[in-house]
Amino acid sequence: MNRLSILVLLLAATACGNPDAETTTDAQASTTPVATTGTNIRLAEAREDGTFEEVTEATRATDHIAKRTPYVYQVEGPAWENENVGFRIYFDERNAIDIFGKRTRDMVLDSVGLNTGGDGESYHDFSDWGMDVLKVGTSLGAGSIGLMIDGQAYHLGDAAEETVRVLEETPERSRLLLSYRGWEVAGRSLDLDWEIGIDTGTYGYTSSVTFTGLRGDEELLTGIVNLLSDTVYTVEQPGRFVMYTYGPQAELDKVLGMAITADESKVLGTGEFMPDETPISSSYYVRLRLTDGEPTEYRFTAGWEPGNADFATREGFVNAIY
Repeated sequence: MNRLSILVLLLAATACGNPDAETTTDAQASTTPVATTGTNIRLAEAREDGTFEEVTEATRATDHIAKRTPYVYQVEGPAWENENVGFRIYFDERNAIDIFGKRTRDMVLDSVGLNTGGDGESYHDFSDWGMDVLKVGTSLGAGSIGLMIDGQAYHLGDAAEETVRVLEETPERSRLLLSYRGWEVAGRSLDLDWEIGIDTGTYGYTSSVTFTGLRGDEELLTGIVNLLSDTVYTVEQPGRFVMYTYGPQAELDKVLGMAITADESKVLGTGEFMPDETPISSSYYVRLRLTDGEPTEYRFTAGWEPGNADFATREGFVNAIY
């Protein structure tokens, strides 16, 4: 359910978006504070009449196949947003995270993707609210996950049972839980709880990944798609690892910054998957330490210049990484 809190801002602080403007070009994207803030989760299943019904939990059908139309889930899986940015995860064997760039501070994902018949507006089109800004393919997308075991990479794939549940949905914070039971990988069967949260006022989401059944030689993989990027940057922050990309790497050649941050003590190393590699390709990745039954956490930030003129510079994006 879409929830908003209307706040009266008394201080002239830098923020993004201006819902009072009748039209906005990329160059005119405003940094004037506005009153609308909030968070929202959209989890909706298709019904026989072609509509989508919002639910608070869902179990993925074992015969559900990626990209099959009509879609089983609105926007192909659960989606989450705040006033600045939105994300979705493909709730199928891809298990990949994608980005919705936003040009409005309103909560919009309840109505995005209702058209699946090919007529009318598509979320792949540049529109007043924004658009799907990222090409993901078989990459790590916007902070998707996998494992590294004895030097071999594995993208999170099908499990015996996969569920998603909304844990919290308030104007200040929303959280969902993806649970995977019986992921068969490298001769072992693993269970996974993946909690994703989004807070108002940020440009990203938090991720907490807990595996059970580990043997001790597994490392968590997460990262950033680099289909349209040839440079990865790092930032020195006390106790934090920061890796990011920046440039015209969004759809329609729009400027987009993407960042992964994590506790420095959890970082084991970094690397790159090349375009022809399988099962994960075209990604800058970071390897994070895993402990059986304990959460490993990281954050992902996305800054799309059409939604905030501050992101027209690399420094402006770096200032938004959290």
